[in-house]
Amino acid sequence: MKALSRIMAAAAFVGLAGCADMGGSFLVDPFLGEDITPGNFNSWLAHEYQRRTGVERNVDMEWTHAGRLAEKGYAAMHGESVLPWVPSNWNVADGDLAELEAARARLMAALNSGGRERAPEACAKSQVYYDGWLEQAHDNDYGPGFKGPVQPDYVASEKAAYYEWIPLCEGMMDTQTFIIYFNWDRYDLTDEAVRTVNEIVDFVGRYASPNIALDGHTDTSGSSSYNVGLSENRVDTVRDALSERGVGTTSAQWFGETRPAVPSGDGVREPLNRRVELTVSP
Repeated sequence: MKALSRIMAAAAFVGLAGCADMGGSFLVDPFLGEDITPGNFNSWLAHEYQRRTGVERNVDMEWTHAGRLAEKGYAAMHGESVLPWVPSNWNVADGDLAELEAARARLMAALNSGGRERAPEACAKSQVYYDGWLEQAHDNDYGPGFKGPVQPDYVASEKAAYYEWIPLCEGMMDTQTFIIYFNWDRYDLTDEAVRTVNEIVDFVGRYASPNIALDGHTDTSGSSSYNVGLSENRVDTVRDALSERGVGTTSAQWFGETRPAVPSGDGVREPLNRRVELTVSP
């Protein structure tokens, strides 16, 4: 049945292309039923258009626009080139048009400079949030005499999400450092350390191939040779935790007690020195 439904949906897509205002709405439920696994840019794009289609159907109850989004999602699923909507084709307030046009030009520049391959998730989300921003700034088909958004809060939400993701699509990633702390003479993760690891996973998941470097450290209690091994164990623990969550690392070093965050004399149990520093860079 699933295969049959996909064939019917594909046929509907081909037969109804160019008839978004009417025919596109018939694609909504079949498209929302598709099992889309994001990976490359087009699959991420289809995944995000599926999410946005669901919002239009289930939250806004806007079947016309849900159909337009579903058409774009199906096209992305079938490997077609799907571009962000052109704002001049939509009925938006005159004061909003210039910003929307500039935002689309910025997005197209990022896509055309290798963004699709460099950061597929970020670029797909940038495009779909842009389309959502434009769609919400449109008059929702309430007539040619009406300009401007019906739901300004929705406009602000989609617009903010676009501006959050577009720098990542452009590849503008600043170096970011995370610190994971350990209990005295231990290298297992505390609850707080697990939360930091999950934060790291969420952060690096926005990028296609960041560099991730690990540096292990200890306080000055214990012998120098022992502390080198302890700092290595701490690095291994963090590296394994990231690997279990699908994140690989680029390099790793362990310094023992030689690079304290807080200088101290020998034999001092300083909590801020018992750490692994993780640096994420482009």
